Amino acid sequence: MGTAVIGVKERLAHEPGGSPALGSTSRVLVIEAHPDVRDALRVLLQRQHTAPLEVVGILDTLDSLPDIIARLRPDLLLLDWELAASQKATLAAIRARFPGVNILALSVKPEMRQTALSTGADAFVSKGEPADDLLQALVALT
Repeated sequence: MGTAVIGVKERLAHEPGGSPALGSTSRVLVIEAHPDVRDALRVLLQRQHTAPLEVVGILDTLDSLPDIIARLRPDLLLLDWELAASQKATLAAIRARFPGVNILALSVKPEMRQTALSTGADAFVSKGEPADDLLQALVALT
C-alpha cells in the first residue's frame, strides 16, 4: 500500500515542530492503518471542542513520513502504534529531525504503553479507552 494523504490542508504557519502561539490551533497529522478508525478519528477531532485542533492530514502508512511532516508542519502526530512498532528507525528519524513534534501513540494493545513511551512517544492511549481519554491526552500535548 502506498502513502495516502487524505484531506490535507497545507498552511505553513510555523516551522515543523515549533510550538503554536498561545491560543492558536494545534496542527494534527493522523497516521492510522485501519480505514474505520481513520474516519472515526477524523470525525472525533473535527467535532470536539476541548482544544483548538486542525487535522492537516491523514495517512495510512509511515512511507515518506519525515518528508510529509516537513511539508505539512504538524505540531502533533496521532500515530497507530501497530504501524510504528516495526518502524523504530523511522520514529527515531522523526524525533531527531523534528524534536518539537509531539507523538501520541494509539494501540489496541494496552500492554504496548511502556514500549511506545520508551521508544519515543510522548503519550499513549489504548484504542479501547473512551474518546474523552484521547481528547484529554491531546490537550495535555498541546
